[in-house]
Amino acid sequence: MIRTTAITLVLLAGCSAVVAQDLEPALERARELGQQHRYEEVIELLAHFEGLEDPEAQYVVAAEIGRAQFHLGNYGAANLEFRKAVALRPQRVETALYLQATSYLIGDRDQAYAIFREVVASGATDLYLAVTLPGERAFLSDPVVWNILDELAIPVIVELDRGALLDVELGQSQASVESRFGAAPATTGDTLTARAGPYLTWAFGFDEEGKLTRVMMQNEHLLRYTPYRLQVGSAIDARSTPEAATAALGAPASTTTSGDDLVVMVWQRESLKLTLEFAPPRAPAPPGAPADRPMLRVVRIEAVEPEAVEPTR
Repeated sequence: MIRTTAITLVLLAGCSAVVAQDLEPALERARELGQQHRYEEVIELLAHFEGLEDPEAQYVVAAEIGRAQFHLGNYGAANLEFRKAVALRPQRVETALYLQATSYLIGDRDQAYAIFREVVASGATDLYLAVTLPGERAFLSDPVVWNILDELAIPVIVELDRGALLDVELGQSQASVESRFGAAPATTGDTLTARAGPYLTWAFGFDEEGKLTRVMMQNEHLLRYTPYRLQVGSAIDARSTPEAATAALGAPASTTTSGDDLVVMVWQRESLKLTLEFAPPRAPAPPGAPADRPMLRVVRIEAVEPEAVEPTR
């Protein structure tokens, strides 16, 4: 009897080793199936590996099954898998974001808010997945979400007197700007950009001598998908309208409009040109912003030669 039991244990250990060795090709196959949206097959394939003892294997299996359940719309089942995965590897941010999303979708809002708050407080600057996985329209209609974003906001102040923001200013070298952001040299050679998910958030442009000459900030993308909150001077904020800009800066040198309620206003200063674009915000409008009126969408500052323009009086 004892001998039989020993043989059985050896056989079971051998089977376990074979299964563990089979996990990597199974994961590759699961990812292929996922790309083809064959999520039921992903679940069926990986269910055979749920009994593995290795914590990393347990994590990967739970995370992949959870992702498949999520894409099938089985948010309760996905939530259970993501809870297992996060308990095993709490430092893996993407899995935590899926747990945030499924918690929100099944009505466990306190759990979702807690995870979202922790992600924003961690210093994450790309919140695209955190906002879109639980359903962007619903999530950004939630006042608690905006309260968290406003509480943990990172101000980005455009100083018009010297053309500065984010601790850089017009005229700085490309190398120093890249160093400020810990960035590798820009791919195009003259532009350094940042994105939140697929959305462009800002771009720094350099001249032939490698000096910063132009900056573009996509305010609406910053507002929706990052903790950054843009402010131009002391009186124009992320939710400002054309009327607020005129009140703060005086009459612009030029104003153009188009049929889709786009308003482009330009101010000429001694050493820079400021361009503000306004348009109705995408739904849902941020709290405090007019839903059907133009709101600040894009900010551009551009270095100019002092003698090239007449200052706005």
